[in-house]
Amino acid sequence: MPKLLNKFTAFILLSILLLSPFTINNQWDLIQRKGILKYGTRTSLLSYFEVGEKVVGYEYRLLEDFAKIHNLKLKIIKFKNNGDLLQALKRGKIDVAGGHLSVTKERSKRFSFSSPISVTAIDLVTHFDYRNQEELKNFESLKGALISNSSYEELLQEIPDFNPELLESTDYSLFDLFRKVNKREIDYTFADSQIANIYRNFIPGIYQPIQLSPNENIAFMVSKYRSHALLNELNQFIKFTVTTDTIKSYKAEILEHLPQIDIADTVTFFDKLQTQWPEIKNDVIAVATNLDFDPALLAAISYQESHWNTNAVSITGVKGLMMLTESTAEEMNVTDRTDPVESLIGGVKYFRKMKAKIPKRIFEPDRTLFALAAYNVGFGHLEDARILAQRAGKNPDIWLEVEPYLEKLNNPAIAHELKYGVADGKTAVIYVNNIMTFKQLMTWKLQKERKVEYDQSYM
Repeated sequence: MPKLLNKFTAFILLSILLLSPFTINNQWDLIQRKGILKYGTRTSLLSYFEVGEKVVGYEYRLLEDFAKIHNLKLKIIKFKNNGDLLQALKRGKIDVAGGHLSVTKERSKRFSFSSPISVTAIDLVTHFDYRNQEELKNFESLKGALISNSSYEELLQEIPDFNPELLESTDYSLFDLFRKVNKREIDYTFADSQIANIYRNFIPGIYQPIQLSPNENIAFMVSKYRSHALLNELNQFIKFTVTTDTIKSYKAEILEHLPQIDIADTVTFFDKLQTQWPEIKNDVIAVATNLDFDPALLAAISYQESHWNTNAVSITGVKGLMMLTESTAEEMNVTDRTDPVESLIGGVKYFRKMKAKIPKRIFEPDRTLFALAAYNVGFGHLEDARILAQRAGKNPDIWLEVEPYLEKLNNPAIAHELKYGVADGKTAVIYVNNIMTFKQLMTWKLQKERKVEYDQSYM
């Protein structure tokens, strides 16, 4: 009788468990029920990066399409380092982890990976131009740093006879570590080859002399438990994107957002970023916030104007952070051009005045580009260039088609065709292009500095 009772009790308990509304479903069922796919990542051009109102990064674009196909809302949760990212995945705070993650042995023990979405390798990045693997032993006496909780730390354990005493783990981003290599604050780091290739475009003095690892797969990472259905759906989609070259097209988009800048200008910019920017950063952000203006654009304009020198004065009499003329300052109600806040406010007001003059039929980004040119060379001279472009059969409402004709304003031979006379249009073109480059770099910088917090609703 007791045995029969025990079997009956076990049957009842099993029935309750199977029929209970609290039965644990697989992860894909839960995602569909909630209608939300939570994607955790670090800020990176390859994974997730905000450029104004646009988001780039092939990982983000892939998951965005995946979510749309399944009628899901893609929720982005950004993390400042790999440690926090992996911990969130382990605790179920996110469904999918990204950030250009390599498939490694250690990670595979704790998590599951999707099909590969890219291939990369780990390179040695240094200010020394070493040529062969044998010279790695010289690094034992040099100072290095690696990102903590990264595939780079795992690789270190596999390199024979490589036991540097001065190697530290850090939560710095690769961008920060490359800058430290550039400034020789550290001698080397390890980095993803694709990411290093991007940063070398505008950080001088860094080399990738040695590939330290074999080629590695890059993939999305999910929980090791109850994730089979999610991985199945994700892998089917990845297979489709590979066969249709969708991933390749998303990677090509990234190239459009790489800063195009002369190496010499880069050296100066990054030096000022360390020395001058901290002194005026709070003023720039405060003014931009109060006036609903893009802080990265304001930082870029003020850098181009004065290299963030609040006491800057030119031989033509322009003065201050935004290098306002006396008449412009008076018009914008600026009483002290050397006061950084007044100068920034005056600059924003003057820029908006120029932008308001641009025909309403012209849309972004051309509208901002034309406004910047007008800020530098004057609205009348900009109109002369647009008229020249129109006479030549070009579209006067597109910056790239007007740009060559703005440069022609320097030519005295065509002065008779210009209502407002000759002007330094070549400098205006450089001015606009530099500002848009510095804006991209400042957007990057400000996003890296922004305090990363979990969305409280997902804690």
